[in-house]
Amino acid sequence: MVIVIGIKEVEEPKKQIPIVGSLKGILLVAKHLFEKPATVEYPETKPYIAERFKFRIFLSLDDCVGCTLCEQVCPNLTIHMQPVDRENPRNKRKIYPDVNFGTCTVCRNCEEICPTDAIYLTHEFETSRTRNSFTYSPEELQNPEDEVKR
Repeated sequence: MVIVIGIKEVEEPKKQIPIVGSLKGILLVAKHLFEKPATVEYPETKPYIAERFKFRIFLSLDDCVGCTLCEQVCPNLTIHMQPVDRENPRNKRKIYPDVNFGTCTVCRNCEEICPTDAIYLTHEFETSRTRNSFTYSPEELQNPEDEVKR
């Protein structure tokens, strides 16, 4: 039994003058030199943000029933239930979620599973903090970012 393997002949590439590659690079740089830059000078210039973009988690303390579904569905344990001394006839256990934005992947599972729509994501994305913790208490989750103590 004889096995024949076809061998394809490959032509050697044409030899070019070394200056040609350098000239191609210079022309490419020159072409992009006069184009508008792709970067945005943030925060002076705000970037375009799509309407469907959602990031900041908000919580309506009046609507939360303390069912702990948001904590259970969170894939990386970002949400933990905390006791809050607050009178709410709908939340008899008096527990509310707090969120660690340092580990939140914005998967939106908490928003989808909430039976009362108490937890929801909004268009706000600037959540810079000067303190060491990225965890927002239930009271902080109900306020806009500029009202949250830093």
